[in-house]
Amino acid sequence: MLLGLKTASLLSFQKSRFDDFEAMLAGYLPCFNCKGISVFRLSEGEEYVLLLFYRKKSLLKDLARPAAKKILRQLGYRNDDTLMGMLEYLKMRMQLRKSFPHEVGLFLGYPPEDVAGFIEHKGQDFAYSGYWKVYANERETRALFDLYADCTQDFCLRLEGGASLPDLVKAV
Repeated sequence: MLLGLKTASLLSFQKSRFDDFEAMLAGYLPCFNCKGISVFRLSEGEEYVLLLFYRKKSLLKDLARPAAKKILRQLGYRNDDTLMGMLEYLKMRMQLRKSFPHEVGLFLGYPPEDVAGFIEHKGQDFAYSGYWKVYANERETRALFDLYADCTQDFCLRLEGGASLPDLVKAV
């Protein structure tokens, strides 16, 4: 996501592992904002916070796909809702369920066909499993997973080699 290949990523932070988590996050927000990345607090407790990092244009495009809209509508999302309204509704569904609602995959850029397959098959009978469970277009998705893995490895090597996070984040 930081390099523009994915729409969004979920990251969980244990706040006590940082001297001042809020200050650390605030320090990175200008970098993220200027490179087209937004941050939404999806869930937060005393010790952990779950943040959704997303590229707004990509997320709006993903959620506007007819197959994605159909899934969201079936789960109570409104057609005329804003992106922030949909994120707040997702947050509320997480709080009520105490787990990840299946549609979270749509917010992470997963293909609607795979999200629908996961819901229909209750997470079973998938063709392949990698970054998510694949129910359609297995060959194309395997190639995408390989690209994600290569990108992640390169990103981590560059970070370990001394590159700063702001220098590595790509503006899209």
